[in-house]
Amino acid sequence: MDDINVIAISSVRPEKSTAAAVTLHRHLVNRHGIRLQILPAEHHEIVHGPFYSKIIPRLMRTPARRWAGDVDYLMHTTLPLEKHLAAPPARARTVVLTLAYGSGCWVAQRYAKRHGLPLVVRFDDWWPDIAWVHTLLRKQLERRFLELYRSADLSLGISEGMLNALGPHRNARVILPIPDAEPIRSSNCNGAAREFRVGYTGNMFDYSDMLAELAQLAVKQTDIRIEFRGRPRWPQALMHEMRDRHLLHNFEPGPGFDHWLGSFDAYLVVMFFDAAQRRRTETCFATKLVDYSRASRPVVIWAPESSAVVQWARKSEAALCVTDPDARMLLAALADLKRDRALQQELGARMRRAYETEFSPVGLQQQFMEALNSVI
Repeated sequence: MDDINVIAISSVRPEKSTAAAVTLHRHLVNRHGIRLQILPAEHHEIVHGPFYSKIIPRLMRTPARRWAGDVDYLMHTTLPLEKHLAAPPARARTVVLTLAYGSGCWVAQRYAKRHGLPLVVRFDDWWPDIAWVHTLLRKQLERRFLELYRSADLSLGISEGMLNALGPHRNARVILPIPDAEPIRSSNCNGAAREFRVGYTGNMFDYSDMLAELAQLAVKQTDIRIEFRGRPRWPQALMHEMRDRHLLHNFEPGPGFDHWLGSFDAYLVVMFFDAAQRRRTETCFATKLVDYSRASRPVVIWAPESSAVVQWARKSEAALCVTDPDARMLLAALADLKRDRALQQELGARMRRAYETEFSPVGLQQQFMEALNSVI
């Protein structure tokens, strides 16, 4: 069978950066059966030269970001930016793929329609709840977000919760985040009497407040050591203290990161407890959960009961769940886990089974390819 030509037009590109970008990278880059073409998706990339094409991305990093977000949304939904993009190659097995995040998906939607190509949309986050826009536009954005889902030839949801929230569709499928194919190898050589090491890596910006409270309590523990890797919005004093104690690290992929990741007894996944974020927690599935499964060690989920990750853990019994927002309850659960060696081994074995079955990189890639073939 000939390769599938995937034209990616998305604000999030297939690359080794954010969780969503890594998922796209693992599905699309250097993959047998995939021929990838990436086209620009943002106004400032497509329209070169004018001052206003450069000012919006800069304003998005200022207190005026909601106004900038409004303008960015309106430009991408009203201007015919797709007309500036290169025409697709004359190949039969071609699809347009985008992530429903940012404004690039609107360009992808119109490009696919303009050239009569199947549109494939992946839904990893509930973008209308995240976008920096004002309330009036947020309602319009949500209507357009749902219309994008319904109009896509193939919609890929990150979780059952996502598809339930999006509603009926003629061709919608759940494809969980795909982990790396390489297992996490243990680099922990300390003795049995050492402190219990817990690792957290990933989104620290959005979860800064939760993790700051946890960090401030954890540094007082003598039997539990929690290390973080990422870029939090913490007070400078806390940042300095955590770095001085080697408990906070910058994200630097490579052999050093792999060695660090392999040094833990357990791994931490967190989701919002804020009621305003409930839809996000119920629809999103943490990419780090599937990545941690590569270690065959316990995963501890600190999240509300209704979250997609806790619902998965209840069903699979493969992770320890702490559904109380009090960080002290999490630390107590970690202390109990440290003392219960049998539970550690059981949870590790179950995570290993998850990695070999529903989180299998081979299986998830096969699901992805089968989904693409369904619209060709």
